[in-house]
Amino acid sequence: MQSEILPQTDKDRVIIQITDTHLMDKPDAEFVGINPEESFHAVMDDIQQRYKNIDLILHTGDLAQAAFPETYARYLEYMQRFGVDFYQIPGNHDNLNLFPFHSPEPIPAVIELDQWRIILLNSAVGGRTDGNIQTEQLAHLKRLLEQLRDKFILIACHHNPFDMHSKWLDQHKLKNADELKAVLEPFDNIKAVLHGHVHQESYNVWNGIQFISTPATCVQFKPLSQEFSFDPIAPGYRCLHLKANGEFETSVHRLDHFKVTINEEISGY
Repeated sequence: MQSEILPQTDKDRVIIQITDTHLMDKPDAEFVGINPEESFHAVMDDIQQRYKNIDLILHTGDLAQAAFPETYARYLEYMQRFGVDFYQIPGNHDNLNLFPFHSPEPIPAVIELDQWRIILLNSAVGGRTDGNIQTEQLAHLKRLLEQLRDKFILIACHHNPFDMHSKWLDQHKLKNADELKAVLEPFDNIKAVLHGHVHQESYNVWNGIQFISTPATCVQFKPLSQEFSFDPIAPGYRCLHLKANGEFETSVHRLDHFKVTINEEISGY
């Protein structure tokens, strides 16, 4: 079976990555003492103000905290208002039976952007916090990469392939990261792997590939923390400028003047 190809129009590319919205089933419901709907909408307002020409918005998982049909339906309805193509992959808090995938599992969806291709992987495993990419999905990925040697590649998954040097968080990483890297290693046209899950900004480079995480649109996790800990820093998102020559530039934006009030008695998420 071939992967689904999702075409785009022919122009320079601006991609927005959002992640870990943790939306509830009701828009006024709280998650760890904050309203995730409010912070998510504030992020989207900021995106609209900063960027007038966006090619697509990519959500890298944990779309829902309360993973019910009404949560996903409300998200899809909200995103459709922007008139911008948007795509999402699941996280460990999402319901895989309800999640709005873009292609049948385990076939990765492929977004076509001129000389660029964005490959969407599912690293979520039902009932688990840590991640794993199915063997069949990795086999599909390998075949795709063989077919796309003349394109520039971005890959997106939810879980972090690299340690965050945070004891409590690293136990929930992508458990078969070595298998993923074995698939990626022969190819020199893979530019970056984007992920969420860690609720913070991070960069790792391996085999010439940048592995990049992005702040959550809700609460943030404190970097380098051995025990579970929130960071009071503001929510954020990432912008990527994809160049025709295969280079890209990226930056993180956080909300100005957004007050974060967290329930400090929470000991896990």
